[in-house]
Amino acid sequence: MKRLLVATSIMVACNTYADSSTVNTGSAMTLGPSSSPYSLSAASFNPAMNSLVLGKDEKMRMSYFPTFGFGFEMGQVDGFADDLEELADIIDDPNNTSDDPSDVLDRFNDVLVKAGDDGYFKFNLGINAPLLPLYIKSELLGGTFGVDVSINTQASLSVLDNDLTFDQQNGSFATSTALYLKSGIEQSISVSYSREVYYNNYGRLFAGSKLKFITMELSKQVIPLVELAGDEIDDLISDEFDKKQISSSDIGIDFGLVWDADDYLLGLTLENINSPEFEYGAVGTNCSSIQENTTARNNCEVARFFTDITGEISANEKHTKHALIRADALLKVTDRLQLSTAIDLAKYNDITGYDHQWFHAAIAYDSDWYVLPSVRAGYHKNLTGSETTSVTGGFTLFKVVNLDLEYGLDSVEVDGSSAPRRVGFTISVQEQF
Repeated sequence: MKRLLVATSIMVACNTYADSSTVNTGSAMTLGPSSSPYSLSAASFNPAMNSLVLGKDEKMRMSYFPTFGFGFEMGQVDGFADDLEELADIIDDPNNTSDDPSDVLDRFNDVLVKAGDDGYFKFNLGINAPLLPLYIKSELLGGTFGVDVSINTQASLSVLDNDLTFDQQNGSFATSTALYLKSGIEQSISVSYSREVYYNNYGRLFAGSKLKFITMELSKQVIPLVELAGDEIDDLISDEFDKKQISSSDIGIDFGLVWDADDYLLGLTLENINSPEFEYGAVGTNCSSIQENTTARNNCEVARFFTDITGEISANEKHTKHALIRADALLKVTDRLQLSTAIDLAKYNDITGYDHQWFHAAIAYDSDWYVLPSVRAGYHKNLTGSETTSVTGGFTLFKVVNLDLEYGLDSVEVDGSSAPRRVGFTISVQEQF
């Protein structure tokens, strides 16, 4: 278990120091991407919200310190990581088991199929630059500008399974089963603008647009299962990460609308309407150019098996940020109590290829006293892909310090104990208003 977790953690560490994602930072971890004028983090999803985060007499609003968020998710396969490590040791030395070969085959072929179907780990990190997002009202241009800089990293580890076989003559086990590691760093600089475009006796309509300059550093690796039996797995993953990493850039375009009434808000966001694309480093190509009987050559040949023979993965891959439509609503029960909800109207995939389509619901109470914390709670459901469900909670101290936690309602057994499939944590220092 430890070696698999360390393997994935290395990639996250490489991403962090190399300086997006599926972790919402700040109070947005609880509130979701709702059009909330009470939270800079939640308001940053819809560019039309720029005009609503500033008071009537305010010219500027900003975050104070970097916003940090962390998230973790694992597949619904109890104890598969320990089983894979045990199998790696048996392949490395069949004397590591006293079981009959037929029993080993029956047991681990079942494990491999389950691990291939459902076994994965995912880590996410999100960071916003200090003082950002920043919103500035321009009387001359009749609207509000926004600037933001963020870094989101994601790493995932899954299993490419293949039958375990036994060579009676040599007394050895063999399989092409491999770990599939994918990681990405998304660095984004965005500029947005919004203004009021219509009003009547019932409310006001705001429209906004956002231009994002996105750079992604993407890497993927195929590591044969037998490598887990070696002591150099950490160095191997780190070296291969640098070799496979590719950097590419593109532009993303968002549009947003918000209807602001006395007792409610309605929002509609169109993200990445131009579907920007980014390249991954290749795997399983030009294997003949690598020196024979080396770890790198063996890894390349195993990767080629899963690209050319089974077709489970692509040798050359692009990550597309597919166009996304999101609808949301916020009900102002009182001046301080709000109910909010948001839903993705189409599914999309993240940096490492996992599907998402989220439903969010939250309740928040914003205290008017500095000594009394504001509190919030949320419910989140992925309607596709992993279909995980989680609850979130958070509070704001002294109207500026935000702490939020996420806890998955689905559980998995890890080292003999039950653990949530999904957990998260975020901290930010942003003015509550």
